[in-house]
Amino acid sequence: MICWSCEKNAGAGALCAACGALQPPDDGADLFTVLGVPARYAVDLAAAEVAYKELSRQVHPDRFATADPRARRASLARTVQLNLAWRTIKDPIKRAEYLLTRAGIDVDSGQKSSHDDGRGTQKIGAPPAFLLEILELNDELNAARVEGDSVKVAFMAEEMRARAGAALGTIAAALDSDAPGQLEEAARSLVALRYYQRFIDDAARQESGKHRVDGGGEGGGAR
Repeated sequence: MICWSCEKNAGAGALCAACGALQPPDDGADLFTVLGVPARYAVDLAAAEVAYKELSRQVHPDRFATADPRARRASLARTVQLNLAWRTIKDPIKRAEYLLTRAGIDVDSGQKSSHDDGRGTQKIGAPPAFLLEILELNDELNAARVEGDSVKVAFMAEEMRARAGAALGTIAAALDSDAPGQLEEAARSLVALRYYQRFIDDAARQESGKHRVDGGGEGGGAR
């Protein structure tokens, strides 16, 4: 990259190697590279956070408030990119999705099967049998809610949390494995995890709604 300030080779860093001017980011940069951490699932999040905070200080717009407009634009763009990298890498599900995307796998929970989209991207979705199971479990959860069976709602949510934990463990092991077929295994588990999480969130909303109703009833009695 040629530096906008001195018109010399700026090098690969955020600052020009020749004059020290802040350079605009590479829009296509790998997010792991942006943070300076290894591109793998088992990231040292404590070290990644330290790197994120240090880089944030280096490119923060406040440091360039009176600088050349091009430096200010570069600061804003780098800050946006850095925040995106941190949000993606610190979240276990977003990190898994990003690693799979890098490998050419699109996890699509709306698809009922796995296929190639014709552009070199493998799309992996939920198998019909799995979708049917989730549909039946959701029906069972709704029936428990209608019947006011809060114990069953809580029990089903706990079972689903266990399944979600197991899926996340499978994803972690598969993404850092060199064995054949492991990326597809991670993708299938990620599809399942999305459905598990929706179920857990739905159960939590139902429990929250029950507590609000119960609380309102008690308040009404006090009046």
